[in-house]
Amino acid sequence: MSKPLPKPVVSLDQAQTQIIRYGDALDRSPELLRRVSFTRSWYALRDGETWRFAPSKFLRRQFERAEDYLAVKGHPDAEPDGDRTEKMLRQWFAVVPPDTRLASEVTVALEAFLAAYGKRRREEDRINVLHDELEQIRPGVLRRADDDRAGRIVSDPAICGGRPTIRGTRVRVTDILEMLASGAARGDILRDFDYLSEKDIGAALGYAAGMIDHRVIRAA
Repeated sequence: MSKPLPKPVVSLDQAQTQIIRYGDALDRSPELLRRVSFTRSWYALRDGETWRFAPSKFLRRQFERAEDYLAVKGHPDAEPDGDRTEKMLRQWFAVVPPDTRLASEVTVALEAFLAAYGKRRREEDRINVLHDELEQIRPGVLRRADDDRAGRIVSDPAICGGRPTIRGTRVRVTDILEMLASGAARGDILRDFDYLSEKDIGAALGYAAGMIDHRVIRAA
């Protein structure tokens, strides 16, 4: 006889709890980490000065551990697909509008989150935030991490759609994260982009680190 599934998520508080639980579960489960590559819809929660993330399927039920989530596959009471979960979550979350300050902020944060696990974000991935976050969208300068006090990371609507870049270049913070996540050493990046400096790479990592709640990347 199959073990009963955890109860469905039915409130915003429960959904937020699941986002927080996901990060802890991911650190403890290689199989859960393997499944990260299959995620296309991410849900983001601002936690102080950082962002936390979880895939929509982890917000379906009140999973306390990775094992609870992994046991759903093949369970007789499991939902047939994720559409029902997506529809349920729309009462609290919505996709971040592109070309906004908020889109730049959460995209960099998601890139950093995934890079910490050696993963990369795909262009088709969707990022959803709370409705309250969307109500506060307004033009302005991106918040910057302490490592960026020298002004090396800038956001100009006329350059790369306002995505944070290295000052005086079209190299995005996410470009640097992706190269490091793909296995490139800092020296490789500096050889390929001879107009960048070690401090530029450090500033990009520092900026990204300010968006998540753990170390960004393990890079040579």
